[in-house]
Amino acid sequence: MLSLFDNKYYKSIGKPQKLVVFIHGYNGSPEAIDYAVQGLRRKLRNAVIVVPRAPFVCEKNEDNLQWLSFYKEDPQVRFRNPEATVAEIYDIFDRLGTDFAGMATQMNAFIDEQQRIWNIGGAQTYLTGFSQGAMISIYTALTRRQVLGGCIAVAGLVPGYRRLEKEIVSKPPFLLLHGKDDATVQYKTLSATVSWFEKQKIPFMLREFDGLAHRMNEAEMAEAAVFINS
Repeated sequence: MLSLFDNKYYKSIGKPQKLVVFIHGYNGSPEAIDYAVQGLRRKLRNAVIVVPRAPFVCEKNEDNLQWLSFYKEDPQVRFRNPEATVAEIYDIFDRLGTDFAGMATQMNAFIDEQQRIWNIGGAQTYLTGFSQGAMISIYTALTRRQVLGGCIAVAGLVPGYRRLEKEIVSKPPFLLLHGKDDATVQYKTLSATVSWFEKQKIPFMLREFDGLAHRMNEAEMAEAAVFINS
């Protein structure tokens, strides 16, 4: 389970009136996304950003962390192969639906704890994630009974989509951010993500970034800040 204390938090100016839970990616850590978190913090008003730490050592790199295994269903890392079709990539992540559902349950419990700590309600709570963290954010936000103020998915896609579309209980507004040079969560998957959101009638805004690979940048954090501050 996620530890109540094993996380980092960052306060912006003023008393926190909004809670932002920012989920790092695969082969990552809270420290690895500190550059983006700090960039977002500087642009927020009266907010606290909490960055939970993934509970598992990364199968790819023991110095970093993961929320769940990618190799379990994709030992050859086919999802990163430029020759893989969008349908193949989505099928790989669909087979991980049970794992994403389990992590979303834990993340929702973590959000509940953080809301109690900071005395902040659902409408003022925002979920943000990068890469694997973006996928967890999507699954968590849509299966959360208390509707969030919004969810920001950076360089992600819809995991376990067949299972997820049967478990949707809320539809907060989403901001989808993706770099056009992303070769990890391949940019070409974005069209399938958009189509799925439209089919499920989930409100979303989309921003795409020229020249951006699998990394967050200042322009993305500026878009995220506008979304949260509004």
